[in-house]
Amino acid sequence: MVYLDFNTANQTRYFTLDEGRLYYATSFTHYLLVLIKDGVSVGMEGERLAQVLNVISENTRSTEVTLTTIGLQVAGYYRYFVYGQNSAVNLDENNAAVVGLVEQGLVNIGDNTNYFTPTGSQIDIVIIP
Repeated sequence: MVYLDFNTANQTRYFTLDEGRLYYATSFTHYLLVLIKDGVSVGMEGERLAQVLNVISENTRSTEVTLTTIGLQVAGYYRYFVYGQNSAVNLDENNAAVVGLVEQGLVNIGDNTNYFTPTGSQIDIVIIP
């Protein structure tokens, strides 16, 4: 799982994108990332953000990129899809410049909210022999 910060630009992360080149005879020059809201947030189902990734470094094992979550309306779980493409500006995964899907997965976009706060200051441990 990938972890990102909500409403934050220039986040650096590592993916294994170069391995996806093995699946396609056509080479590609750029990566398109599409984030799609997962789950049942009322009114936010399918919220999406697309961007062309800025590749910092790449080798056969890992690809270091910078990306943004600015533009998303809510934090939470998103599905991510990374496509290889031959365009520096295309944001549509159905565009002819897209060669194909190279990686997909789950991303947790956090907003520093505490989802659980203990109500007591002591935890009792009971040992049953």
